[in-house]
Amino acid sequence: MDFLPTIMEVLSVERPLEQRSWAFDGRSILPLLRNATTGFKWADTEEGPRSVGYQFYDTTLNKSKGWGYRFGRWKYVEGSMSCLHPDCQKPQLYDLDSDIGERVDLSSKYPDILEDLQLKFQKWHESVMKSRREESKCRKTELMLPQSLISVSEKE
Repeated sequence: MDFLPTIMEVLSVERPLEQRSWAFDGRSILPLLRNATTGFKWADTEEGPRSVGYQFYDTTLNKSKGWGYRFGRWKYVEGSMSCLHPDCQKPQLYDLDSDIGERVDLSSKYPDILEDLQLKFQKWHESVMKSRREESKCRKTELMLPQSLISVSEKE
């Protein structure tokens, strides 16, 4: 869920100046909440369909825990905590439009899509690791607060 961008939109606040160049993994779901009964559907982003990467428990990629990437109708998965079969440890590709239960691995049928999703996951993972290394250490604490919450006397 995209809690941070949604809460920021509800409160009408923007990211602090120091953080505006940082990666922002998410978008507000407020349009969806406001239009829940009208069949609201997300528009594709500049990068294409809505996407999300995930990994479990720690920052290192560990096949015994697994990771994956969802891009539109496609889902790439590698590794697993719940499945110990060797097939679960290799890269897998699923078409969630026709196989929501992820039962038919299409990685050999669509190797180009699998490779594209693996590259997208790698890019996403690198952005998360960069954020953890660099962006999470805000040193200018006065810039962390939205300007609307800083009193006039503090600004002078």
